[in-house]
Amino acid sequence: MKAKAGLNREILATGWGTLRRMLEYKALRVIAVDPRHTSQTCAACGHVDARSRRARAFECVACGHADHADLNAARNIRRRGLALLHGEERSVLPTPVTRETDRRLAA
Repeated sequence: MKAKAGLNREILATGWGTLRRMLEYKALRVIAVDPRHTSQTCAACGHVDARSRRARAFECVACGHADHADLNAARNIRRRGLALLHGEERSVLPTPVTRETDRRLAA
């Protein structure tokens, strides 16, 4: 716990709020996405389980989808952001993760 408290203090000291304000000033649109459970959620099937996340690897205990943990989380965050952008109250239903799927979601 002590190490985590130190990390939290460092993060707060770097000025994330200032960064967000600067982005909101400069960018046309900033969408804040709730990052909770994005690293534990399968980008392919939507199953949430902490056991799926192992260090840098992600392997879904439900469907077997395997990916780098950060890429899997990034896909979930992107999907949530696109859902917010398109006015949906909650994230879109999971679809199979492919580059083609990512292109369709971005359109």
